[in-house]
Amino acid sequence: MATERPLSDLRFAGGSEGTPHGGAEPWIAVEGLRLSRAGRLILHDISIQLRGSAIGLIGANGAGKSTFIGALLGVLRPDSGSIRVLDLDIPRRALELRTRAGVMAEQAGIFPGGSGVEAVTFAGMLSGLPRREALRRAHRALDALDVGEERYRPTRGYSTGMRQRCKLGMALVHDPEVLILDEPTVGLDPEGRTQFLGLIRDLRESGRRILLSTHVLHDAESVCDELLLIEGGAIGYQGAISALTQPRSGRWRASGDRCDRAFAQQLIQAGVAAVNALPDGVEFEADDAGLRLFWRVAAENQVAVRRLGQDGARLEDAVIEAMGHVRPS
Repeated sequence: MATERPLSDLRFAGGSEGTPHGGAEPWIAVEGLRLSRAGRLILHDISIQLRGSAIGLIGANGAGKSTFIGALLGVLRPDSGSIRVLDLDIPRRALELRTRAGVMAEQAGIFPGGSGVEAVTFAGMLSGLPRREALRRAHRALDALDVGEERYRPTRGYSTGMRQRCKLGMALVHDPEVLILDEPTVGLDPEGRTQFLGLIRDLRESGRRILLSTHVLHDAESVCDELLLIEGGAIGYQGAISALTQPRSGRWRASGDRCDRAFAQQLIQAGVAAVNALPDGVEFEADDAGLRLFWRVAAENQVAVRRLGQDGARLEDAVIEAMGHVRPS
């Protein structure tokens, strides 16, 4: 029986121990990218520089995410503009990039007709590894991904979760420094999604750069430090997730004993602005003077405020707002 290894054993040799990539130099740099498919312009003058250790690529169906990934890998040739990934000129040096990147595509399946370890071994051989070395690394990757004796079973009988682990093993077998993951948690139940996101976080911490394409904003928020929103082929947002969800200036939320609908009405009557009653408290808008008024009303009505803080925007709301501001050229 194979011996399980932690994902830290799969640490990319070029990474810093315990420190994810990300710094001053961008590892994805795109300038003036325009790309058409079947005569239709898909990507509109995209110019970005991405530095994060894990980048969430989000957008609606048809927004251009898959086209963008295809351009990064050199599979699709742009009409104009420049692309550099890991400081490699793409598509001119696309083959070199593919030896340094592992790709887990949503639509791609596992090689049929064999076991999990055979599928991962074959993926290693396609990346240029000799068969013996590919087999050794396949076992190493599957150990780290907690694929036990299931590796010897035919892949046609795999559950969705096991198939996803096998596909991730195929992307990891040649020890890439970059992982491009397209909808890696699709079809997983809540427990399986939580486990899989934990694996991705471990891989980020092992020193790999990750581009995670997903429709599930919770997945991006859980794994990534930077977000790239594509809407209608244009950039809707690029930057830190924390910048999108930072507390909104002047907006406050309070909870505590008797901090209820009646208290909300008392605040409105006293002149506190934009008051809303919540299931567990109230929210309102206030500057320093407004906060003093809030506390006066609370004291007069014997309301025991246990918590008062500024409420950050939900990521979903922030993304929807950003999408509404996109104006493709």
